[in-house]
Amino acid sequence: MDKVKLNYGKYEIPKTLVNVINLQNQLDRESGSLGGLYFSYENIDTRYLNTPLDVIQFARTGSDGVHFGFLTDFGQVGDLEDAYIVRVSPMDSDDPVQIVAKNLNDFLRLICYAPGAVEVVDVTTNKDTFQKIPEIKATRTIEGYDAAERKVLQQKFSLEPFKSLEDYLIGVKNERENQIVLPTEDSLGILNKIVTKTEETKNQNLFKFEENILTLDTDEVVHFFETSSLEAKLVFLREAQSKALFYDDEEVKNYLSKQLRLMHLDDEAVRIYYE
Repeated sequence: MDKVKLNYGKYEIPKTLVNVINLQNQLDRESGSLGGLYFSYENIDTRYLNTPLDVIQFARTGSDGVHFGFLTDFGQVGDLEDAYIVRVSPMDSDDPVQIVAKNLNDFLRLICYAPGAVEVVDVTTNKDTFQKIPEIKATRTIEGYDAAERKVLQQKFSLEPFKSLEDYLIGVKNERENQIVLPTEDSLGILNKIVTKTEETKNQNLFKFEENILTLDTDEVVHFFETSSLEAKLVFLREAQSKALFYDDEEVKNYLSKQLRLMHLDDEAVRIYYE
């Protein structure tokens, strides 16, 4: 099977991404970048240790493995055009994954009006950071490096500027927090559109990761999956992947791949083998 198709699984490649890549190729065939990023149809082999199982990557910075992807929320997103966009920083072992935009259209707006911001800020960025690094603030006009190309991008997709990048990210953060039924260490949280957030869902028993854990005990993982809810299992999968605990552990990966298929998460069951 084509490795790009394998990575996308049940999803169609968003038309917006197709148009962006076509535009990128037209503007600069030599460097192949747009707004400082390289957009592409990433195949499943380009995933990193801490690329979440429910993320499909589509752009990269070209340094330190930093890449951006669609967050499918374990297959609950209907259309990737509507998926949150996350930044994955493989070298940042403590905090590798963060939400940077509500959807692909807003991600393109960021590239146009706040170039470089997607590499620096996210929904967890505090007010002090915006004050200390004024150049990451969004502008009403398109200026500076790569301005000509970004103006073409703006015109192609009719992209509107942000009134305030800080307010925008706060809004995305608040919306996300209202959607999650269980939090995770990486701030992404777990959505389950089948259930609503209650005290019962918030107080579930979650897997206890030891401090500075390097490997997983297969028996502990099996017991946890035999006794836990769907949401708690998703928390485990999100956090264990963030900690790069699946790497080089075929026994755990084989068991979890089978569990993912039982949870009807066939795409994730395939992706767990690629990192």
